[in-house]
Amino acid sequence: MPNLNEFTRRIRARANTLGDNLTKTVRRVAITADAAVVLGTPVDTGRARSNWIVALGAPASQVIEPYSPGEAGSTEGANTQAALAQGESVITGYVSGQDMEIHITNNLPYIQRLNDGYSAQAPANFVEMAVMEAVAAARRGVL
Repeated sequence: MPNLNEFTRRIRARANTLGDNLTKTVRRVAITADAAVVLGTPVDTGRARSNWIVALGAPASQVIEPYSPGEAGSTEGANTQAALAQGESVITGYVSGQDMEIHITNNLPYIQRLNDGYSAQAPANFVEMAVMEAVAAARRGVL
């Protein structure tokens, strides 16, 4: 029969495993949501895609220039990769249980207009659809 010390050790080990799994799950959902919103954003100069900024603890407040300025979507790939790399580098710093939140923000003054369907490149409400896609993937357990 196991003693109390052994039982305590096993419970602590299980709790640590749960915390690690929660952290990994939240990170995967956030990376999926970030990727969906970045990839769903219409591209012309690259500015809108570049301005999806991930931050921990509080939303980003800045507006940045495109990582790779271009015209007519010519630098779509470079801006997409840079935006995704920025997001992933921040999200990997998330640890559950430390009262931190992951914020995915775009502060461009015209991002709402794009989300309302202004560009033929993306449907209206592409931001909401990106979030729903990440939540659905998490529920299906595919993350």
